Amino acid sequence: MRYSAVAISILAICLLSAVSSPTPPPLQEDFEHGIPPDWTVEHMGPQKDQGHVETDLEQGGNHFLRIHTDGTFYSFGIDTPFDPERYPVLKWRWRVDRMPSNADISVRQGDDAAARLYVVFRDAHSADHSPHRRLEYVWDTNHPAGAIIPDPYSPDTVKAIVLESGSTKAGQWVREEVNLVADFQRAFGIAPGWVKTIAFASDSEETHSATVSDFDDLQINAAASGPHPR
Repeated sequence: MRYSAVAISILAICLLSAVSSPTPPPLQEDFEHGIPPDWTVEHMGPQKDQGHVETDLEQGGNHFLRIHTDGTFYSFGIDTPFDPERYPVLKWRWRVDRMPSNADISVRQGDDAAARLYVVFRDAHSADHSPHRRLEYVWDTNHPAGAIIPDPYSPDTVKAIVLESGSTKAGQWVREEVNLVADFQRAFGIAPGWVKTIAFASDSEETHSATVSDFDDLQINAAASGPHPR
């Protein structure tokens, strides 16, 4: 009987420890150690990825990810499955140094943006849970912040949400914070499935121009108290 009581006590302590030690967020990346080995080209565009990605160092010692394109599209990210209902808050910062000329993401012949962040969701309503829908957060050229733009190639399954627009903040780091669940529901009218992939991108292939964009401090977090981020 004494041994049973000890065993129960040990089990209770283990369960308490598990409850009191929250699971770490699925992704925290600041690029301070170069390009992470599990990041790769993600093939998010309608054409083959062609461009250049590197980590760079700025004054003060901060490392960041930089993507260059020259009449091309390039996406770079990581497969990192997680439940957005548990971790809905996505944070990062980005900086645009060179924007595409005469871009318009609502039409195929102008579908370029200096900076994008793609979130690929598994389809919660599909039997095989295949990757099906995508949100893309965009630093756009001309559409107003807050606009939701259907992708000109896949308007039913890919939606762009404009966070920044124009060149007013070019050359400056801009911090973003979004709620994946709220944005997915706003864009598609249904609840999201699990996230599969997150990728940064930049493109200039449709406008035959060039882009240079920087990305840093990507974080996935549980919901905070208070109102949802935009």
